[in-house]
Formats: sequence, C-alpha cells, structure tokens
Amino acid sequence: MREDYLNRRLVAARFSRAARGYDAHAALQKETAERLDAHLEFTRLKPARILDIGCGTGFLTRRLRRRYRRARIVGVDLAHAMNREARRRMGSLRPWRGRALFATADALRLPFPDETFDLVASNLTMQWVGDPEAMMAEMRRVLAPGGLMLFSTFGRRTLSELRRALAAIRPEHAGLVLPFPDVTSLGDALARLPVETPVTDTDLFTLTYPDFMALARELKGMGASAAAIAGRPGGLYGRRLLRRLQAEYEARHRMEDGRVAASFEVLYAQAWHRAAPPAFERTIPIEAA
Repeated sequence: MREDYLNRRLVAARFSRAARGYDAHAALQKETAERLDAHLEFTRLKPARILDIGCGTGFLTRRLRRRYRRARIVGVDLAHAMNREARRRMGSLRPWRGRALFATADALRLPFPDETFDLVASNLTMQWVGDPEAMMAEMRRVLAPGGLMLFSTFGRRTLSELRRALAAIRPEHAGLVLPFPDVTSLGDALARLPVETPVTDTDLFTLTYPDFMALARELKGMGASAAAIAGRPGGLYGRRLLRRLQAEYEARHRMEDGRVAASFEVLYAQAWHRAAPPAFERTIPIEAA
C-alpha cells in the first residue's frame, strides 16, 4: 500500500475527534490488546524501555505498565487528542505515573535514535499508515539488540461484507475499503528485515449489530472513517451512497435474528532483533595438510 493512499492529516484529525468517546466503540481493540499482552507470557523478556506505537487511549500501554512496572514506557500516536486521553487514563495507575510518557509522532518517522527500546509494540495501527513494510522497518530501527517487536493489524478478510456490498453498487466502490494485507505477505515482509524467529498468527472475529447504521456509527466512533482514502466521497461514504449501501448490506448480510454481521480479521506478528552482518567479512583460507 502506498503512503500517499491515505490522507495522513485527515487520519490524525478524525482520530482526534474520536478520542473522547473512543473506548465505547473499541471492544475489539481491547480484546486484541489483551491478546498481544498474552503473547508476552511466553517470553523471558524484561524490558527497561518500551515503545507503544499508535497507543490510542492507552489500552495496550496500561497493560504493559502493569506487566513491566519498572520499565520506562513511551506511547506515541499521530492524533494529539489520543495522547491526551492516554495520559489522563494512565494517571490512575499510581505510583508508576512518572514512568510513562506520551508524544505525538508519525509511525513512519519515529523521533527516536536507533536501538532505543527493548520492546516495540503496536496494536491495530499499521493499517492506517499506508505502508506497513515501512512501519515494520521503523520498528526494527528503534529496537535494541535482544529486543522484541510485537504488533497486530487488520487482515485481508476485514470488512469483507462491506467490500462486497459496495462492489454490488458499483465495482470500483470496493476500493473505498482499505486493502488490508494477508498473513502470508505480512510474514514475508517481516522476514525481509534483519530479525530472528519471526512468527505470525491470525484470528477472525465476527461482530453483530442491530442494523447497518449501527455498524457505520461504530466504525466512525472508533475512528475507522479516518481511512481517508484519496478521492472517496464526502462523509463516511457520502450520504446518497450510504443509503444505497444500507439497503444492499442488509439485504445480503442480515441474519436470522435480524442482526447484521461484520468480519474483522486480526493478524499478529512478532520478531526478535538480529544484528546486521558486517559489510565486509574477511576469510582466511585453510591450507591443505
């Protein structure tokens, strides 16, 4: 995905507007934060410095704070209002309040020196950057030797029902839903970095809503309308298109109990720091006996 595919300024603005009410619409983000945190149960990592990229209101940051009470944690988000909310909520985790800092920063241009953090984590942020491979490279750049990078992102099957309903109205409208990666391409991109033991996994969640408009409101409430794809109609999808989309979606995806379903595929990945090989390696010939 190209970085210019998304309007980054609009992404930041939409997430900032969603910050105050974000938690009411973010059950899936909370669940994936818990699952990322659970991955750490199987490591012996004892990080002194932790970075949470795309921290949002701080679901994952607070879990990492509880797990690693002595660590210094930095949370960064493109949306300033999200950082403000995360800082406010972190205040309840006394007496470690001073060990967490929050900053407004772009995941593709982190303002930190190389090899700064022992754990670099990110929960459901990569799909908004426009260039997942560049974000992975940036995570690896700030990862210290012996450190772990751990993240989740939405996968290809996410909102597949919405994509099909849009395509039924007009084939090119399917492009109004972000082109999320599949687990194979994500794993291949991770393996191209100087890392050790890259591992990927996937979950498929099916969430249900009273009707299509309830789904649309939740997507907007959790900032998902911040996809901000260049050239798309105004509003969430444009009012006229939204009415047609509601009829198409409910005709195709209404279940027996009257509710509608939406799929969210979540991809998980982790890898350890591996030092790059030297630029020149001298070899000493072995003489025959």
